[in-house]
Amino acid sequence: MQGLTNTTTRQALLSVLLATLIVTSGCAGLLSGEGNTTETETATETSTSGPAQEDGEKRTNSTDLRSMSIPENGSVSAAGELDHGDPSDGNKYYEPVQVAAVEGQMVNITVEAESGNPGIRAVNPDGNITEIVSNEEGKKTGFYEATITQTGGYTFEVTSVDQNATFNYTMNIERVQIEDEEGLLEGDARTWNETEQYLFAAQSYGIVVNQYTDKGDVPYNVSKGNIAANATGDYAVITYEMPADYNFTQRNELDVAFQLSYEALLNQSRQGGNSVTNESWVPEIIFFKGVDNETGELVRTTFYTREWARQYVDGEIGNTESGGNYYSTEKWGPASTLYTVSGFETVTVDEFPQTYYNYTERLPGNTTLAERYGL
Repeated sequence: MQGLTNTTTRQALLSVLLATLIVTSGCAGLLSGEGNTTETETATETSTSGPAQEDGEKRTNSTDLRSMSIPENGSVSAAGELDHGDPSDGNKYYEPVQVAAVEGQMVNITVEAESGNPGIRAVNPDGNITEIVSNEEGKKTGFYEATITQTGGYTFEVTSVDQNATFNYTMNIERVQIEDEEGLLEGDARTWNETEQYLFAAQSYGIVVNQYTDKGDVPYNVSKGNIAANATGDYAVITYEMPADYNFTQRNELDVAFQLSYEALLNQSRQGGNSVTNESWVPEIIFFKGVDNETGELVRTTFYTREWARQYVDGEIGNTESGGNYYSTEKWGPASTLYTVSGFETVTVDEFPQTYYNYTERLPGNTTLAERYGL
C-alpha cells in the first residue's frame, strides 16, 4: 500500500478545515518554521582540580559538560554541573561548552539552573567574548534567535551571577527557521515526529487564519518562516503582522479568527476523517506574536490553549468565556502606544514566550502555565 505523503495529509486536513470556516480569499502559500525534537546529548563525569574557596562543600567529581552539537533540525539538551572543579574567573566558576557552528545558522541557546542564577558568555572562534547574558532573579537565561557569524568552534561558558556559586543545570540548543527542504515534513506522514506534527498543524492553522481574515484592506498574514514548533514544551508560535495603531474593533476580527480556527482545528482532528492526523497533532498551546507590518517591532502577544478550545467545542463554555480566556493573556510590546500606559501588561521580544510561564489566570488548580504543560 502506498504511504500517505505530506501533500495528501495537508490536502485532507485543510479540506475539512476550510469547509468549517468562512473563507474569503484564495489559498495562502505553504508555511514552514523551526522545530524541536527531544534528542539528548551525553555529558561526562570527570574529576578536575579548581581553586580552593571557603564557601562550603567542594564538589569536584561531578558532571562536566564539555561539548554539544547544533542539530540539523529540532533541539538537543544535556545536563552539566557548575562546581568547584571548574575553571574560575574573578571568583566565578564557569564550564566551557564547545559547539561547532556554521555561519548563518540561527539558534536558541539556553541554560536553566536547578538552583541559583545562571549566566552565559559566548566566545567566538577567534577567542573573543562576543556577548554575555545572565539572569539575576530567575533560573533561566539564554541567547534567542542568535545568528552564527563565523564558521568554526564556539565556546559557550556557563557561569553564575553570584560568586563561587555551584549548581546543576541543563543546556539546550535549538535550531530556528528550519525549512521543509532540510528534511522536515517530507516523506510518509506516518513517520513524522511530534515536531513535524505540530509544524503541520500550525501551518494548516495559519493558512486558515490568513484566508479567514483577508478582506483586502487589512495586513493580517502569517508568512513563510513565521511558524515555530516546540515539541518539548507542547506549543507552537505564530508570528503575524498587525499595525501598531489598530483599535479594538480592528484587532477583534483577527482574535476571533484565532479562536475559531483553533477550535476548528481541534474539532476536525477529533472526527477521525483522516487515517493519520488526530487530536495529538494539535499543540497544547499556540502563542501569537503580533508585529507591526511596517517596522517589524513587537506590538502585542497572546495565547490560546487546546483545553480552552476543547471546552468550547464540547459546549462547556460559550463565546464570552472563550473570549475572556484569550484576552486574559494579552500583553503589549514596545511598538504599541499602550506599552507605557499604566495598568497594561507589557512584554519584549526577548521575554516572549518565557514571560507567560508563570501565568495562572483561568487555569485550573492554581497551577502555572509552565507547571501545567511542562514548559
